[in-house]
Amino acid sequence: MLSPLPDAIQESVITRPREELVLTWANIVTAIRTVICVALFAVATVRHSPTWNLVGLGVYWALDILDGYLARRLKQETRLGAQFDILSDRLLVAFFYMNHLAWHHELVLPIALFMFQFMLLDHFLSNQFLRWRLLSPNYFYLVEPTIWRLNWSVLAKIGNSGIATLLLVIGRAPLLATVASVMLIAIKVYSLVRLFRVASPESEWSAPRCADVRWASR
Repeated sequence: MLSPLPDAIQESVITRPREELVLTWANIVTAIRTVICVALFAVATVRHSPTWNLVGLGVYWALDILDGYLARRLKQETRLGAQFDILSDRLLVAFFYMNHLAWHHELVLPIALFMFQFMLLDHFLSNQFLRWRLLSPNYFYLVEPTIWRLNWSVLAKIGNSGIATLLLVIGRAPLLATVASVMLIAIKVYSLVRLFRVASPESEWSAPRCADVRWASR
C-alpha cells in the first residue's frame, strides 16, 4: 500500500477542499486562453488560413505556460484549475488539428494516432491525480515517479507535444510523424500498465466531504 505522505508535502500538495479557490488569476488566464484561441481557430476555419491556425497554436502555448506559472507563483494551484486546464487543452488541440487536417490530408494517419493518444489515453492518465489528494498531475511523482517522468516532467511535456507538433505541422513528414505518434501511444499504454499496478488510495484516505467553494481573486 502507499505509505502516508509527509506533513510538509501534505501542506504544499494535498488539497484542502475548504480552501479551493475558483476565481484565480490562473483560471482567468485559462478562460481567456480558451476563448481567444477558439476565436482564432474559427477565423482560420472561415478564412481557410493556415497562418491564423498557427497564430492560434502560438497563443495557446504562450498562455498555457503563463497560467501554469501564475498558479505556482501565486500559490493558486487547485484541483478545479487543473481539470479546467486539461479540458481546455483537449478542446484547443482538437480544434487546431481538425483545421490542419483539412489542409493536409496526407497527415490523416499520424494526426488520427496523435489524437487517439492525446484525447483518450493521455486524458485518462491526466485525470488520475483525482484518485489521490493531489493538486494536479504535476505532483504525480509522489505516487509513481516513472509515470510522472514519462508524462508530466518538463522533458516529457516538451517531447509529448513539441516533437509530434514539429513533425506534423512544420516538417509535415507523414512517416516520421506516424512513428512519433505510435511511440507516444506506447508510452501511454506502458504508463497505464504501471498505473494499474499502483495500490488504490481509497484505504489511505477517508471519503471526501462536501466542500464550501470560496470565490476569490487576488
